[in-house]
Amino acid sequence: AGAVAVAAEAAAALLTLAATPSYLPTCRMNKVAPADAETQSNISMGSNPDDHEGEHGQLLQEQEDQHRSAAMVSSSKTIEIATTLLYCLVYLLVGPALILVNKWIMKDAGFHFPMMVSGIGQASSAVGAFIVIRVLKLQPLTCAGLVSWSFYLRNMMLVGAATAASLCFGNAGYLFLTVSFVQILKAFTPVFVVAMLFCTGIETPSARVTLSVLLICVGTSVASAGEAHFNLTGMLIMCAAETAEATRLVLTQKLLTNLKFPAMEGLYYMAPICTFWMFGLASVLELPRALREDAFSLVAPNSRLFGLAVLLGFAVNIASFLVIKRTSSVMLKLLGTARNAGLVLFSAIFLGDELTAVQAFGYALCLLFFGLYNYFKMYKL
Repeated sequence: AGAVAVAAEAAAALLTLAATPSYLPTCRMNKVAPADAETQSNISMGSNPDDHEGEHGQLLQEQEDQHRSAAMVSSSKTIEIATTLLYCLVYLLVGPALILVNKWIMKDAGFHFPMMVSGIGQASSAVGAFIVIRVLKLQPLTCAGLVSWSFYLRNMMLVGAATAASLCFGNAGYLFLTVSFVQILKAFTPVFVVAMLFCTGIETPSARVTLSVLLICVGTSVASAGEAHFNLTGMLIMCAAETAEATRLVLTQKLLTNLKFPAMEGLYYMAPICTFWMFGLASVLELPRALREDAFSLVAPNSRLFGLAVLLGFAVNIASFLVIKRTSSVMLKLLGTARNAGLVLFSAIFLGDELTAVQAFGYALCLLFFGLYNYFKMYKL
């Protein structure tokens, strides 16, 4: 009986072992599974390692494209900044160059006819503006519908006359005064502008603007007292030039209120008028004397100077147009102030203009309060 019981237990154990045939393979699979988890995960998601590598490569390509795009944007901004700086530099150079060329024509070459010299620059500007707008069509006429012939003759002819007078008197000043002193006197222009606006009832200056103008007067007085080669005739001519400039600004504000010309379009309308006034007056006031003195015989020996006057006359206006387009009219004013100051220093250092300490101090005051004047006007303080 005991032997039978032992045999029965052994048979039961064998039957139990036989009922679990997957025991050993299951243990083997459990040992391998952790090392192959990523593969099983990919298999369970319906993908394979090649698909994963493709997605990774696509991600890298997108990152490279983003970096390349950012580099192109940065490069484009750098080019934009460099172009703007180039335009500003050209504006700073061509204006003083034109002033010096006109001065050499009138004083050194002996062609003492400021209206004709001024007309050269305006005539070249009129031709250049016509080519830019009508031939090359680089600038549309935005105000063509508002500028009728009656409006042109009634309003713009007056503004053109004031502009022509300002340029002609301004050039005539170089016959009697040094280049540096003429630039110093130009800082006095806001005084005439504010006085003209107040007298015509167009604008009443604020207390801050009035104070700035009074201090500009002080600075100009100090600079004039320090001028080593003061000439009363030249001083009166410059006062006439600044009065004409103030008149131009007032007429522009009064008569052309609804017209916001782009710079090139304004040149297209105004340069022919200025040319008409300059050569019209020159034919009466300067041409008879020029013929008597055979002044036109001076053109051939000084053809390079006259050619430069033609080119620079247009270049100044083009540079102004580009600076305004890239920045603003406020920046143009600031650059104009810096340009005049630079010309004063250049004339004193390289052209032999005498600049006394008193004159330099007076001009520094003018520049300081001229800057404040523009600041107060810009922010209406």
